[in-house]
Amino acid sequence: MRLSCLAFLLGVVFLQFFSVLPTIYVSIIIFSLAIFCKISFKKKIWKMIRLLIASALGFAWALVYAHMIMTNKILVSDEGKDITLSGYIASIPHASSDQTNFLFKTHNKLVQLSWRDTTEKLSVGDKWELHVKLKRPHGTLNPGGFDYEAWAFQTGINASGYVNNKFNNHLISSHWYHYSIDRLRQLIAIKMSEVLPVSPTSPWITALAVGERYDINADQWAVLRNTGTNHLMAIAGLHIGMMALLANFLVARSWKQFSRLTNKIPAVYAGELAALMMGLLYSALAGFSLPAQRASLMLTFFILALLFKRNSAAWQAWCYALFVVLILNPLTVLTESFWLSFGSVALIIYGMSNRVFETGWWWKWGRIQWVIALGLVPLSIALFQQCSLISFIANNIAIPCVGFILVPMIMLGCVLLFILPAVGAWLLCLSDKILGLVWKVLMYLSSLHNVVWYQHVPHYWMLIAAIIGVIILLLPIGVAGRYVGLIWILPLLLFKESSPKIGEMQFTLLDVGQGLSAVVQTHNHVLVFDAGAKYSSNYDMGASVVVPYLHTLGIKNVDMLVISHGDNDHIGGADAILKAFNVRDIKTSVPEKFNKADYCERGAAWRWEGVDFRFLYPTLAMRGLNNNSSCVLKISSADKSILLTGDIEKLAEKELVQNQKEYLKSDILVAPHHGSKTSAEDEFLSAVKPDTVLFAIGYRNRYHFPHASVIQKYTQLNVNMLDSVHGGAIQFLLHNNERLALPELYRVTHKHYWND
Repeated sequence: MRLSCLAFLLGVVFLQFFSVLPTIYVSIIIFSLAIFCKISFKKKIWKMIRLLIASALGFAWALVYAHMIMTNKILVSDEGKDITLSGYIASIPHASSDQTNFLFKTHNKLVQLSWRDTTEKLSVGDKWELHVKLKRPHGTLNPGGFDYEAWAFQTGINASGYVNNKFNNHLISSHWYHYSIDRLRQLIAIKMSEVLPVSPTSPWITALAVGERYDINADQWAVLRNTGTNHLMAIAGLHIGMMALLANFLVARSWKQFSRLTNKIPAVYAGELAALMMGLLYSALAGFSLPAQRASLMLTFFILALLFKRNSAAWQAWCYALFVVLILNPLTVLTESFWLSFGSVALIIYGMSNRVFETGWWWKWGRIQWVIALGLVPLSIALFQQCSLISFIANNIAIPCVGFILVPMIMLGCVLLFILPAVGAWLLCLSDKILGLVWKVLMYLSSLHNVVWYQHVPHYWMLIAAIIGVIILLLPIGVAGRYVGLIWILPLLLFKESSPKIGEMQFTLLDVGQGLSAVVQTHNHVLVFDAGAKYSSNYDMGASVVVPYLHTLGIKNVDMLVISHGDNDHIGGADAILKAFNVRDIKTSVPEKFNKADYCERGAAWRWEGVDFRFLYPTLAMRGLNNNSSCVLKISSADKSILLTGDIEKLAEKELVQNQKEYLKSDILVAPHHGSKTSAEDEFLSAVKPDTVLFAIGYRNRYHFPHASVIQKYTQLNVNMLDSVHGGAIQFLLHNNERLALPELYRVTHKHYWND
């Protein structure tokens, strides 16, 4: 069973490496062959090929599931049109300062919607008729960055868009039996918001009760990641197991007091049933998220085995849970949660079984934490490019407080909100105070120097080798040669990204949607030009794109941060970069927006390892002109050059032609103002004479950049045009004395079948 489940998993994973989805007929052929082999082959032969068949079936089932989602994607021709949808609000609506976000389910589509400036009271399960504008799910694609399209695909989201307030959007019906569990979750969340104080930790109380984590900001997530405790704020095995144990203990002890009850049902059975019911109830309150699914399924298999007096090994329950989750949604393998959830439990089973403990329960507890801390290092680095060096300490402090104290208190408080509201409110407020103390400890630990190790995994073989090394290291103490596992881990520990040679440079235009951010790397230095936009505390291109990309390069310090001007789509992500790295120098046209920065004045020049940098614009006289005050930076490496222009328009372009024409000729031009029709002056383009122009734009952006007239101008000049929508991150390696090499387009080289 174990090997068959793992083979099934491998088949599911194998499909995810395809850049184009195979035809559905491949699944039909595989299912037919599997049936034929089962009927025709003898038992001995079947045993020999069963793993191959299991893997093929996993591939086939994932293929069928993927086709079902792909079929329901909206057509490209329907993007941007006014469409009327009738369906149900399928998630708890999340209201921010100016809009409400929610999932909307029609008869065949799941749509992610935002509704700006609405005064309507939205409840999950309500049926609405909405007038919307939609587009296909499209996110940014960069090395080390989050793949929104993969997340949307595995979630089953077929489109995203917004509700059009110009039309009559109206409620059709509201019944308690539609999405009844989510209605209860929303009701609990509302009642909790009415009694909880406004504090940094109050959103965590709601997260531990009903699994809603929208109000947790990026800085708080950073603290949890740095201390390795982010798993505590997802309702998973720890929380469900604690509540199940508590229910088992209370019911079994109480049951023994009544002889009539024990004569009918033994107390131990009553306790196990109570544990099962509590586990399922808590999982339901979490919205049956993936970690909750896994934990509740494993709990169910264990308890049913006990009730029916079957011997059930931990590995068997783990395999059953894995198989059921993959049947329900095989595309969950695209999520970090899947690998962390099943990986952590597998580590505990492997690291704690067949051991002889001599020093009691507390030694066992410490070993569990050690097994998880060591075992999850390869996965953490592969998924997040980082791992916490203090997770062992932080978890031994936080887990007892959260698991043994806070979760039971919060659950009891939620129940009492409906029975004794004052007592329930008091319990929840007390929980917030206790969590506040734990939070102070975690913040202190997170603030210590060098508590996080950042590492990029460029090759799958390094990850596989590290996992093998961890498995060897976690063998029982009596096994000889355990420390050979360190050799398997060394490639991951010692790998260092190569940097350009002296006189060469690597230039990357990052995909930050409608905004700009570029990274220039020389042999020993790094320059970041602009930082993308910051849309909210949880949606920051600096934190989600620029910082992860710099980590993939193994960057420890940023030598210069250039912020061309003060528009959000250029400066918004700067704070995230300043928090993540030691930034040695800041140059900008808006120095007043930083604590310590210098003006990017024309004429400032320097050289790094044979690569020359020069600001061509603006002068002090050009301050305060918004877009036309943008910093313009020329970068030259031997006979190759790049011109970064920010958001300059025709006024600045004319001034550059008039005063800096001798410096304008460049091989690569980052299009002024994203290709707006207010830019691309003919004389300027003639002076630059680029071979390639790059457009930093967002998918179906509301400005319609690049403008058709600008595209026509570059076409007439026979310039190669690339943009971040179709290319993702665009990377050039500029060599000496060679023709301009073709760039790497991340969306092309790392394309998966779910990417448009």
